[in-house]
Amino acid sequence: MTSRDDLPEVAILCEDIDQERFIREYLICRGWDDRKIKDFGNPKGRTIKNNNALIVKYYPDLIKSYRSRRNYRNIAVVVMIDADEDGLYDKMRSLHIALDETAGNLNRDPRLPNEKIAIFVPARNIETWFYYINRYLEDQECNELTDYKDKAMSTKERIQLAERSARILATEICPLGVDQIDLPSLRYACRELQRLLS
Repeated sequence: MTSRDDLPEVAILCEDIDQERFIREYLICRGWDDRKIKDFGNPKGRTIKNNNALIVKYYPDLIKSYRSRRNYRNIAVVVMIDADEDGLYDKMRSLHIALDETAGNLNRDPRLPNEKIAIFVPARNIETWFYYINRYLEDQECNELTDYKDKAMSTKERIQLAERSARILATEICPLGVDQIDLPSLRYACRELQRLLS
C-alpha cells in the first residue's frame, strides 16, 4: 500500500474550475495532501479559440516540464479535456499528436509506461460524469451523447457539485471496482489513474 508521503506531487492541466475541483477533491479523498496538488498555471486570458484548444496547446509544455524533473522528484501529471462532440479516442489522439506528431498520427501513445501521466476525457463533458456519479445508486440511464450541463447553476453550485461528485466516486463507487462503472469514459479514467501510482 502506498503511504501518503509516497504519493507524488501532482500538476493539473484542465479546462475549468469544475474539472480542477473534481480532480483535486478526488485525489484528496484518495490520500493526497492538498499541498501536493498544483495547477499548471492558468493560461486563460490568452488568445485561444476554446478551452479544448487551450489544453492541447499547453499539454506538450506540461509534459516537457514533467520529463525534465521526474528523475529527481516524485511528480505526476493529470490532464482533463472534455470530449465534447468527439469521442474519447479522438481526444486522446489529439493530445498524442500535440506531444509527438509522428506517434500520434500512427495512433500510438507517446507516454512511456513508467511515466506518471494520466489523461481524463469526460464524454460528453464533466457534467456527464457528475450526472452519472450522483445517480449511480439509483441505476438511472446515463449516456455520453446527452449534454447534462445545467447552465442555470452558479459557479458556487458547480464547484459544490464537482466536489460532492468526487467524494462519491472515491468513497462509494471506486471501492466496488472499476468494472462496476458503466460509463466508458469514466471507467477509462479510473484505469488511467493507476499510472499515478506506478
